[in-house]
Amino acid sequence: MSKTYDFIIVGGGSSGIVTASKLIKRGASVLVLEEGIHSNSLLLSMPAGWIKGLDNSPYLRFYKSTPQQQLNGRQHDIAQAKTFGGGSKVNGMVYMRGKPSDYNKWHLETGDSSWNWDVMLKHFIKLENNERIINNFHGNKGSLKVSDPGYVVEGSNLYIKAMQELGLPYNSDFNDGDQYGVGLMQYTIGNGKRCDAVSAFLKPIKNNKNLDVKLKTVVTRVILDKKNAVGVECISQGKEKKYFANQIILTAGSLVTPKILMHSGIGEEEQLKKFNIKVLENLKGVGKNLQDHHEVPVISKTKPGYGYFNQDRGWRMIKNGIQYLLFNSGPVRSQGVDSCSFFNPENLRDPKDPKIKLYCVPIMYTDRDTKGITPDHGITLTSCLMNPKSRGEVSIQSSNPLDLPLINPNFLSHKDDIQTILEAVKLARRVIKTKPLSNIVVKDFLPGDSISSDEDLINYCKKMIKTNWHPVGTCKMGSDNDDMAVLNTKLEVKGIKNLRVFDVSMMPTIVGANTNAPAMAIADKATDMLIN
Repeated sequence: MSKTYDFIIVGGGSSGIVTASKLIKRGASVLVLEEGIHSNSLLLSMPAGWIKGLDNSPYLRFYKSTPQQQLNGRQHDIAQAKTFGGGSKVNGMVYMRGKPSDYNKWHLETGDSSWNWDVMLKHFIKLENNERIINNFHGNKGSLKVSDPGYVVEGSNLYIKAMQELGLPYNSDFNDGDQYGVGLMQYTIGNGKRCDAVSAFLKPIKNNKNLDVKLKTVVTRVILDKKNAVGVECISQGKEKKYFANQIILTAGSLVTPKILMHSGIGEEEQLKKFNIKVLENLKGVGKNLQDHHEVPVISKTKPGYGYFNQDRGWRMIKNGIQYLLFNSGPVRSQGVDSCSFFNPENLRDPKDPKIKLYCVPIMYTDRDTKGITPDHGITLTSCLMNPKSRGEVSIQSSNPLDLPLINPNFLSHKDDIQTILEAVKLARRVIKTKPLSNIVVKDFLPGDSISSDEDLINYCKKMIKTNWHPVGTCKMGSDNDDMAVLNTKLEVKGIKNLRVFDVSMMPTIVGANTNAPAMAIADKATDMLIN
């Protein structure tokens, strides 16, 4: 007879690890199942290393979107972590929480005041160990190290000055509830090294006898006894296995968590019957409500010496590496994107609920959509929609749980999103023509001088729009009378006992922030509710 755990956690990412560490500390036996492998990559531990680690990484899975009709048939890639530690191991380390209205929307939509900003703020503070700020908005007793940039190039400073020249105020803290303005970001970095969920929360208890971790394990479905979750089926290192527990918690992320539910017989009846999957609970919201931050770049060539171009090649790379290893200083201390701004592109002086996050990347940031451009010294201003109105979905393509899900992000399917991103791109073009940033700009590469009409700019946006790697919402929580809600406000799967979802797929609406910090805060709050 195989061991029955108190809890099985499916997915060893940020949410899963925070959940596991809290349950272990309460004396529970916990099995964590993770599809990926363990990473001890020195490169990924360096702040600047994550960008070089993106290419052909064994720690990432690249999903291909379905053809996007509204984007003229384009398909684009969506990278998700495939390693123990999840996104916290491979992301850009930006520490961002969002704004009060993001969480207060959850309260309004669910009717549950325990999900508002004031409550969530307590969980952010509890987890945080901020190197600089101690006040009513920040903590310094948690395990998650949060710090300012360890290095800032002059191009980032010029961007901050240009935004102020246009009327945007300087903001020294984007995480105190007021995002409006321009400034330097904070990061999950401590003493010059990435602070991921494993090192922050699991390392102190890694030898606890109640903790069991199995890597290279793909969970195929939840085992249900009538409508009671009792275990999971999986393929672990090539062998079919079953594990049993009193409670199952899914933290596999917004693309995989709904897939597991659907293959377990929990989902939209019509889709499950299509693949001869027995319907155990007809929840039509499973896989729906997909939201993601999406962005459009404006790329310019600049004079040399103001950014990060070529700092990771040849002699400069050797010099920077030695400086980092010997003195813990220099460009390797930067993750490559030092600054950003939050604003409403239609009215830059309107401080209420910024719609756009404008990243300043001090290089010509190119990818497969920008073929034909030779990388050079430059500035890329990337307009990112914070609260898009477009909604996509995740679905299954067969009855085989090893097949990847079908992902339809549906970017720019809402007319308001098109208008917002159009105005944002126009504003980004104004920024590069504003002193002192304009003093170093040599040429506007993209969109380029030939594109000026709204129609041409919209087509440019459709050609260039891409994910910011923050998919959420596919198992949203909601009130009892919301027939599209998958979870109640305790994050229990509706109609099923002992099955919960603690990852960002629970979000009814996306928050205006990089999603790693919110994922941890959600798991912290959800585990408190479970324990209590």
